[in-house]
Amino acid sequence: MKLYLLRHGDAVNSYPVNSYSDSNRQLSSYGREQVVTIALDHRLECAAIERVVSSPYRRAAQTTEIFIQAVGLHHRIDWLDDLTPQGDLRAIEGFLQRTNVETVLMVTHLPLVGLLIDYLTGETGTRMGTANLASLSMDFPAQGTASLNWIHHAN
Repeated sequence: MKLYLLRHGDAVNSYPVNSYSDSNRQLSSYGREQVVTIALDHRLECAAIERVVSSPYRRAAQTTEIFIQAVGLHHRIDWLDDLTPQGDLRAIEGFLQRTNVETVLMVTHLPLVGLLIDYLTGETGTRMGTANLASLSMDFPAQGTASLNWIHHAN
């Protein structure tokens, strides 16, 4: 399996009026540009993505929509609550084990994205900036079985 992990683009620092939740923060103009840049830089290899899964948080949803449009994918987006900042690594592992495709894109947040890479690779201290895209390969998605191919930055 090939897994692409994308952290959402730069988000606005303030919450919308009448919002009590971090889940409603949206991308900044700069964040939108970051996502387009990383998508266009990886357009050819990401064309092989068979399944797109995103955190339901607004900035992740916006990142996902911009990314798949820039890459030229026409997949529906699956929403997974465990891709939110405090998501469950084992639940994500189980989700990946149940998927019947070879290439998956997941769009998520800090601190989860770094923790997920560490969990799958057995490494520690992975850092992902906004709109960073990571590529992992594994025969079977389980703790400590993945190889980190690369992490690329939007700028």
